[in-house]
Amino acid sequence: MESIEKAEPGNGPVGHDAETGKLVVLHVSSSADEALLDGLVNQRPAAVAELYDRYAGLVRRVLVRTLGDARDVDDLAQDTFITVVRKCRLVRDATVLRSFIVSVAMRKARNELRKRSIRRFIHLESANPAYVAPAHDTVVAEQIRRVYSALERLDADSRIAFVVRYVEGHTLTEAAEACGWSLATFKRRLARAQVRFERFCQQDPVLLELFGDRDVTKEAP
Repeated sequence: MESIEKAEPGNGPVGHDAETGKLVVLHVSSSADEALLDGLVNQRPAAVAELYDRYAGLVRRVLVRTLGDARDVDDLAQDTFITVVRKCRLVRDATVLRSFIVSVAMRKARNELRKRSIRRFIHLESANPAYVAPAHDTVVAEQIRRVYSALERLDADSRIAFVVRYVEGHTLTEAAEACGWSLATFKRRLARAQVRFERFCQQDPVLLELFGDRDVTKEAP
């Protein structure tokens, strides 16, 4: 299943391709993350600024795609970086720093989803939020609205599993690591999400057109 939205810059610093002139993501070297992690552990002020500059785009993308809208994203991103700085000593290997940051952002998103569910239950929040979608493309905007409307009907863990697998497009192993779950736990929660989402597809012609060419209940290893 392909992602429902094109990937945007956020995995690292952004530059320009000399031939095409298009924006491209410049992948951060492991040595750069090693220096960054060392700076964070040793509480160098410049390291915090570098952490934000390097990973703010990634964190915001993860939060927006998981939540479906940009409400409170700035506050959640700030909370993410505060947690990363506080717990950076837990990261023993700089090569997993990026995964650690993503997992922290996913936990923040999961907690926010649970809070929103409670607020909707006691009628303190609208059941029809404004989902992030390209304003110039009404067809895509409607597709995204339908997908996230369906995801609103899933519990937080099932939704997280579905988004990280099918919206972010991670492999099963990558997705499990991003969620901070074992592979077995991730597969179990994803399977639960797949069964429910398949039912939603059968009830919604837009979702059926998007995902009807593949049975999401049949997951590749």
